[in-house]
Amino acid sequence: MADTAELGPTGVRLYTRLLEGGPQPTAALAAALGLAEEHTERAAAELVRHRLLARDPDGTRARWRAVSPYTAAAELVGPEENRLRRRLETLERTRARLSSLIPLYEETYRRGADSGAVEVVESRDRVMLLIADTAARCTEEVLTVQPGGGRPPGYLERALPRDLEMLGRGVRLHTLYQHTARYSPGTQEYVQAVSAAGAEVRTLGELFGKMLVFDRATAFLPVWDNPDAAVVLREPSAVAFLCSVFANAWSLAEPFSASYTATTSAQLQDTIAGRLADGAKDELIARRLGMSLRTCRRHIAELMDELGAESRFQAGYLLALRSASAAPPAGDPHRATTAP
Repeated sequence: MADTAELGPTGVRLYTRLLEGGPQPTAALAAALGLAEEHTERAAAELVRHRLLARDPDGTRARWRAVSPYTAAAELVGPEENRLRRRLETLERTRARLSSLIPLYEETYRRGADSGAVEVVESRDRVMLLIADTAARCTEEVLTVQPGGGRPPGYLERALPRDLEMLGRGVRLHTLYQHTARYSPGTQEYVQAVSAAGAEVRTLGELFGKMLVFDRATAFLPVWDNPDAAVVLREPSAVAFLCSVFANAWSLAEPFSASYTATTSAQLQDTIAGRLADGAKDELIARRLGMSLRTCRRHIAELMDELGAESRFQAGYLLALRSASAAPPAGDPHRATTAP
C-alpha cells in the first residue's frame, strides 16, 4: 500500500491542474506547469501509485485525468480495511470465548488458594507460570528480596517487562538487594528502568533469604535443596510475618546507587568483621554477602591490616576484644539484657 506522505508538491500541482483543466496530455501539463516532460511523467507516476491519476478512457490513452480521492481511498485502503475488520471480529470472538471462562477460573483459583495454604511446586516452568499469573492479578504491592549480589541478565530481562507492566497499573514495587549488587551493570540498568517508573530499590549488607510477595497475600519462597522449585505460601499469618520481616530489613536498608556510600561501606566492613569473629570461612562469608571469593578475601585482608592482625585467628580475637569494649558496662541502665 502506498504511503501518502510521499505525495510531493509537484504531484499536488499536477493534480490541481487536472482538476481545473480536465484531462490533458503530458506535454500540455508540462508546458502549463513549467516543467520538463521527464519531471511531469515522474509526478504523474507518483499520483498513479496513490490511485489519484489514470489514463483518460477516450481511447487515445494519451491524456491524464484526475481520480476522486474517495475512489482512490476505496481502491487503495478498502481491501486492507476489510482484512483488518475481519481480523478484529475474529479477535473479539476469541476474547469473548475466553472471557466466558473467567468466573469459573476465579472461583476455582479462590478455592485453591483457600485450601492450599502451603504448596510446593517442583517444576520451574510451573513456578514461572504461577508467578506470571499472580503478577497479572496483583493490584497493590509487590515486595521482593533478592540476595546474592547482581542478578543474572536473563532473569532481569524476563522480570523487567513484567515489573514495568505492574508499575504502569499503579502497583507499588519495593525491592531489596545486597550492597554488592550496586556494582552489577545489568542490575544498575534494571534498577534505573523500574525506578523511573516509580519503584523503590534499596540495599543491605546481608539479607534473610529470597522472597517474592504479592499484595501481602501470596509469597514465593525457595526450596533449599531444589533451585527449580518454590514454596507458594498463602496462609495469612505466615505471609504477614514475612512482610513484617521485610519491613524491618527495609527500614535498615540504603537507597540503591551505582557505588558504595560511607554508610554501606561501613555496614559491609562490620558484617565481614562479625563473620570473621564467628570463625566463618571465606567461602561462607562471600556467599552470605553476595560477592566473589576474591573480593571477599581482599576485604578481609584490608580489615586484618587495619587491626594489625597477622592471622585470621588473631583477627577474630582482636575483633572479639573490640566488640567487648564497645558493649555497655555492667550496671548501665541501657545495657542490653536477655530473657531468663
